[in-house]
Amino acid sequence: MEKTFEIELSDVRPKVVALARKFCRASALEADPEDIAQDVLLRLWSSLKGGSPIQNIEAWAVTATKNACISEWRKSRKVIATKAFKANNPASDKLPEKAFNAADNASAKIEESEYQERARKILESFSAGTRKLLAMRADGMSLDEIAAATGRSKGSVKTSISTARKQMLEALNQR
Repeated sequence: MEKTFEIELSDVRPKVVALARKFCRASALEADPEDIAQDVLLRLWSSLKGGSPIQNIEAWAVTATKNACISEWRKSRKVIATKAFKANNPASDKLPEKAFNAADNASAKIEESEYQERARKILESFSAGTRKLLAMRADGMSLDEIAAATGRSKGSVKTSISTARKQMLEALNQR
């Protein structure tokens, strides 16, 4: 006998919330685990309603939760890296202001300034060409525009920017 969605949901939801909570705690992610779980369960429902065959709902939900948590973590790291980049590159004023809201409490401000200093040193370790590509991207230029301006292929530009971001995030996450 096949379980109804409501029964499956009641079995899976606590696991999804617990996994999201554990990830948020372990990674110091400020996202709400309940929101992450809600998004995952909504995607699950949409997939099932859309006719996507899901063999193992629990496995699907766990994988989707992990992916959602990682996406949230990456977003939070990008915001911090972007803040550090903007602080050290005044020409990059075209980034949205919501990405640059200052932290409210004193310890967060201290931590942020330390993080920015580390980010600045990491940026300084990149070649001038890589810094230029990052600045152009931070100014809102598309990959095609950067490729045209630098005379490099779009794939080369994309790879260089991606590699630099990855190196920066890895270095920033090392303590």
